[in-house]
Amino acid sequence: MNLQYIGLEEINGPLVFLDDVEGVGNEEMVEIKVDDGSVRYGRVVQIVGKRVAIQVFEGTNGISLDNTRATFTGHPVEMGLSKEILGRTFNGSGKPIDGLGYVYVDERRDINGLPLNPVARIYPRNYIQTGVSSIDALTTLIRGQKLPIFSGSGMPHNDLAVQIVKQAKIADGDGSNFCIVFAAMGVKNDVARYFRRSFEEAGVMNNVVMFLNLSNEPIIERILTPRFALTAAEYLAYRHDMHVLVILTDMTAYSSAPRVSCRAREK
Repeated sequence: MNLQYIGLEEINGPLVFLDDVEGVGNEEMVEIKVDDGSVRYGRVVQIVGKRVAIQVFEGTNGISLDNTRATFTGHPVEMGLSKEILGRTFNGSGKPIDGLGYVYVDERRDINGLPLNPVARIYPRNYIQTGVSSIDALTTLIRGQKLPIFSGSGMPHNDLAVQIVKQAKIADGDGSNFCIVFAAMGVKNDVARYFRRSFEEAGVMNNVVMFLNLSNEPIIERILTPRFALTAAEYLAYRHDMHVLVILTDMTAYSSAPRVSCRAREK
């Protein structure tokens, strides 16, 4: 049974607070209906007794304390998945923004993921060829491993990310089961257009799943972007037996989002 509460106790930045709430869980998804009839989404980020803090993805502008209706869905934030996500572009909340309509959903998965047994992993031996000589020769990207790339202010890290997406391939096989999940966080509109245009002109977009969180969008959405990206990558890898390269850019923009969230929660 879904629980609905009318009215809010407090609004603080990207957070709204409710009192006398029972039977909800941490990370539970919430539908918030505002006065104009539109629906926003949030998640439970803190429970203290019967007081609940809800993080609103689309921001709290226009939300009133009196008439807002909050409905607890009874499940965490989930993403609808199928192999049709290949070649599609989503925003930081996992909603399609490429004008191609909704994705046919084969299954829904919790974006918080499931624990993996590290002992059960196959020892990584093969590598992914990025086409960048300094990476392939000196810091080879082994399958199943992470490779951080640090960049200074003004350096062309976006160009490097695009180059890797264009040129990356697995070292063996014909590449038919290889794809890339690309997530950009806190980028400007012109940078987002540059990413999309570059992938389309290079003819690789059909093998890319793209998530774009723009700098003018709510900063809280940035926390969810890598979770949606990794959920899509796990689905393609474990359900469809694909080799998946995940590229997240940039982590500096992402790291500011949890700090803003914590500050709002402490006030």
